Amino acid sequence: MPDLLQERSVKPQPVNADMKKPDQGLTVADFILKQLSSWGITRIYGVIGDANLLLLDAISRQRAIQYIPFLDENAAALAASADAKLNGGIGVVIGTSGPGLVNMLNGLGDAFADRAGVLAITGQVDAPKIGLHTKQYVQQQLTVTPLAAFSELLAHPDALPDLLQHCLVLSRLQGAVTHLSIPKLMFTEKVKGAVLPYSPHFHQTLLAPDKDVEEVFQLVAAARKPMLLVGGGISGAELETVMFAEEMGAAVAATMPAKHLFPHNHPLFVGGLGLAGSEATSILMRESDLIIILGATWWPEEYTPQGANIIQIDAARENIGMGHLLVRGLVGDLRDLMPRLAKLAKRSAKNEEAQAAWKRRISEARSEWTERLEQETSQEGSPMAPQRIMRDLADMIPADAIIAVDTGDHTIWFNRVFSNHGQRILLSGRWRTLGFALPAAIAAKHACSERPVVAIAGDGGVVQTIMELRTAAAQGLALILVVINNNAYAIEKNRMELTGLSTIGSTLDNPDFVLLAEALGGKGYRATSSAELRKCMEEAFHSERPVLIDVSASSPTVPHSKI
Repeated sequence: MPDLLQERSVKPQPVNADMKKPDQGLTVADFILKQLSSWGITRIYGVIGDANLLLLDAISRQRAIQYIPFLDENAAALAASADAKLNGGIGVVIGTSGPGLVNMLNGLGDAFADRAGVLAITGQVDAPKIGLHTKQYVQQQLTVTPLAAFSELLAHPDALPDLLQHCLVLSRLQGAVTHLSIPKLMFTEKVKGAVLPYSPHFHQTLLAPDKDVEEVFQLVAAARKPMLLVGGGISGAELETVMFAEEMGAAVAATMPAKHLFPHNHPLFVGGLGLAGSEATSILMRESDLIIILGATWWPEEYTPQGANIIQIDAARENIGMGHLLVRGLVGDLRDLMPRLAKLAKRSAKNEEAQAAWKRRISEARSEWTERLEQETSQEGSPMAPQRIMRDLADMIPADAIIAVDTGDHTIWFNRVFSNHGQRILLSGRWRTLGFALPAAIAAKHACSERPVVAIAGDGGVVQTIMELRTAAAQGLALILVVINNNAYAIEKNRMELTGLSTIGSTLDNPDFVLLAEALGGKGYRATSSAELRKCMEEAFHSERPVLIDVSASSPTVPHSKI
């Protein structure tokens, strides 16, 4: 008779217990590159260091992904952030342990603040030395915590497939910063697991129910003075947005990253919003009885009406109602929603008398603003008024160009004056770091080599990353860097003077930027007048190497300035 107790002590194994994980014979480094490539990533920005040498060696043995070396990790991370902003995908940056990651943090901060999907991969000290007092060691997960939605140390090669997939999904779908830290010798260890390509379900359109769309439209149709605030979310639905605005007779303002998405010469367009925007926008917002926010999150309190009636439409539900109250929110992809709303608007009955009156008011506010800008931008003399510089640049930069704008008083004058004819704008929107423009321009030229690329920076910001002009020269990138040179941190200096503070630390003793450009392998020009600037720009667009144009500028106080 069988021993029942013995039989019961033998526990059955799970059905698939003997199945082995897929094994493609890839090392950690090779697996990373295969996985990134399967997600359509074609560029990695980075700086060499002791803890990422084995990854760099793997990069050198493949052709699917280009490695773009920078001189500083901050600039490399800014370039990755700009790449993600430009393409709506994932920017990838690599660095070494300790100071490599710490130098990278500012660029990751830019991606974090603007919700640009960036994956940072940093080497770490040898596994047996983690947590010990050894060179270039820092607990990287704690270091990056304020900026990264996910950060993990790779403790075993077989964990890589799941960890890397998780990072890619978060960065791609949520515009998050993610981070993997990998002990330096683990890059050569073999991984068990399969490369998982980018799946179509990740970009499946988010559809809103007809009932909700109809209800939102009825609220818009009832408004007598509607206004649209458009952001980057309308990309892909630009024509339908114009149609909707025309049918509803709505004034239109745009956030700075969305400047290229609505025609500036359209009679309903009234400019930007905020300190760098137009007075016409703030005035009409105050008079409007319904503001419809389309794919935008910019809502500066000092330039927007309190208690306004607001409808907000966005694909990211967490964006809706951020910083203001709502009449109604609607979650959906604007590429799907704007054609539906435009069709409803075309079919709807109109209050022609109210619409005509509101259009006259829009025209009046727009004309007053245009007249004011004409006075500001017609100034002659040397050094040049920044308003005149921006008008001249608007006249000369081709419509298909990409413009990377740094942070400073020139950013405000740019948004206030620059009439966009389709040029794509890259900027450090919420982080507002100095030094953004040149690394962003390098990324843009790699991503869109056939398009003209212009970086606009102040003298206070450009010095933060100007050594990367050598990076551009070494990589044969024909981009233009315009330096607005007023020998000061102008915003800070003017605000200090306005409030009677000492101006200590606000003036600059700049190097000769023209000579510096030549030393870094570029071409340098100097412009002190409108005619000289135009001549320099014409020559720069024919150059086969990077060009720096040092423009002598005045530093008038920006309207509404205060501490």
